[in-house]
Amino acid sequence: MQSLVIIWYHLAGHSPGVVAAHRARAPWYATKTQPSYHDMITKLRRVLIAAQYRADPQVEPTPEQIRTIRLAWADAAA
Repeated sequence: MQSLVIIWYHLAGHSPGVVAAHRARAPWYATKTQPSYHDMITKLRRVLIAAQYRADPQVEPTPEQIRTIRLAWADAAA
């Protein structure tokens, strides 16, 4: 399963803005040069959750849509 996640991330999940976004949110990320497996699986989870709530499956979810869904899940878990 880890291999599938890594391959998916390499082919479809990675975008140049990912590292910049992580560095902006987390100061300890400044020295990382490669995404961790945790980064990859987190991205996959976000994409899968966002895909459930999209009307058009051909459109990438916006960061705001992903954030809204994550906040809703966090509220439901609390």
